Order: sequence, then C-alpha cells, then structure tokens
Amino acid sequence: MERDDQVSKKRWGSAYCYVGQLVASAEAAVEEVIRRGVAHPKKIVVGGHSYGAFMTANLLAHAPHLFCCGIARFGAYNRTLTPFGFQNEDRTLWEATNTYVEMSPFMSANKIKKPILLIHGEEDNNPGTLTMQVR
Repeated sequence: MERDDQVSKKRWGSAYCYVGQLVASAEAAVEEVIRRGVAHPKKIVVGGHSYGAFMTANLLAHAPHLFCCGIARFGAYNRTLTPFGFQNEDRTLWEATNTYVEMSPFMSANKIKKPILLIHGEEDNNPGTLTMQVR
C-alpha cells in the first residue's frame, strides 16, 4: 500500500506542493510590485477573506520574509476540523492525515511571528466549523 503522501503527490500534489506554489506565487507578486515601484518591501501586508484568510495565515507561517503583517477575515485555519474533505480533497482526514495537517496553518501557528489580525463573526454562514467554537 502506498503511503499517504505518495498518493497525494500523484493525485494533485502534496500539501508541500500547495504551500510551495502559494509561496512562489506570493514571491512573484511581491517582487513585481517592488519592481514597479508601487510597494515598499518592508511595508507589504497580506490579507484575505474566507479561503484568502486561510492563504494569509499560511503565507505568514511559511513566507514571513514577504510581509510585515496580515489581516485574515472569516477563515478556516484547521483542516482537521473538516474531516470529510475540502476544496479538491475528497479523501477523509483518516485517509490523508498528512495532507490535512500540512495544509492547516493552525498546525504551523508557532511559525507565525508577524502580527496577524484575525476577524470572525457569529453571522458567518460558511465557517467550516461551528461558530460557537470561535471564542
């Protein structure tokens, strides 16, 4: 039987691939706005809503050299709380544990050293987890 991470890489790329692609895309965007002279390298903020918040947290964890801080609104940061799939991942947490853990910025929270403003509200109709868990 193939290991979880081998199956994931064959299917759509591993979580490492996701993080790597996310960081590479952000590096290219940051490099371009600096090249054009419209951004100061030490004053770039990353932000997002919903899936963008998930990406914001991952970028602050895995590419802290790019941003001075982040703003994340209404994100789902712990994929292990959505154990029956997300986005294009239809395997369960128990079938693809490494993928869920590696893609969860919550599991890399100890790497986030830059300030991050987390915004969430009880009226979010698509939280991924129960709003009562947000305190």
